Amino acid sequence: MVKLLNRHSFLLIFLAIISFMSYGFWGCDSGGGGGSGNNKTRINGTVLEVTGGSVSDIKVTIFNSNDKKIDSTKTNQLGQFTLRFKPNSDTVKIQFEGSNFTLSRFIAVTRDSDVIFNVALVVSPGDIIINDWTVFQNRIRKDGSDEFNFDSLEADFEIDGNGNTCIRAHGDSLVQITARSITLSDCNIGIDTQSSGFVMLESDLDITISATKDAIKTSNDSFVRITQTVTPVDNNIFITSLKEHGIKASGSSEVDINPQNACSISGAKSAIDQKDSSVVDPDGCTLIGG
Repeated sequence: MVKLLNRHSFLLIFLAIISFMSYGFWGCDSGGGGGSGNNKTRINGTVLEVTGGSVSDIKVTIFNSNDKKIDSTKTNQLGQFTLRFKPNSDTVKIQFEGSNFTLSRFIAVTRDSDVIFNVALVVSPGDIIINDWTVFQNRIRKDGSDEFNFDSLEADFEIDGNGNTCIRAHGDSLVQITARSITLSDCNIGIDTQSSGFVMLESDLDITISATKDAIKTSNDSFVRITQTVTPVDNNIFITSLKEHGIKASGSSEVDINPQNACSISGAKSAIDQKDSSVVDPDGCTLIGG
């Protein structure tokens, strides 16, 4: 089914432009028990290698959007470090300082998350090479005009619902996640939107949503889009409900699924349960259910 999403077209175009520009800007090197509570971010990182030098005793510092230092530590003999801080925006600067070098770059961050951030430092010409960047995000709850944004195609983004709803967007809230891959697992409901809530997940690689009840549940005037990025690498989309519906849409809500390659939507009762004037566009996905 193809339908122009008139109410949301402007917002979608705006978000796509911002996402593309943001990746181009933040993705460049600038040259130069934690986190999952109290709105804090915890980074557990490792400097795996320093060209021509040691991985130990490297000063690692986080600066907020006002270039104010908000946490600092030094690597141990194995190059390991831990930082815990409360960011004031969606990006921070991370800086590595040794006896003969200072390297820094901006990275995307979210509150209530634990992050693996393993890197190699190239002293000359000066580069931070990311070996593993994984964000383990607490469940997302947004209401009113709240916003949640994560934007980095270098990171894998994961939410373990621990039997609860993984992403909830009610009111006029907005949740936008752009990442290398996105996984929502052990969810009661994968994504739940009401009123005018808006959720967009986009990735270069796989997007996986696994829930006990509805994997995606929309109502009222809300909107959900699950999609490949502008320049995907190998994007596949898998939406699964163990006991209910892959997608359950009601009211005048809209769900848009836009994979690059393989896509499946499955539910124990049905792949898609559509009511009222809701719109669901599965874009050729394999539908399994009932």
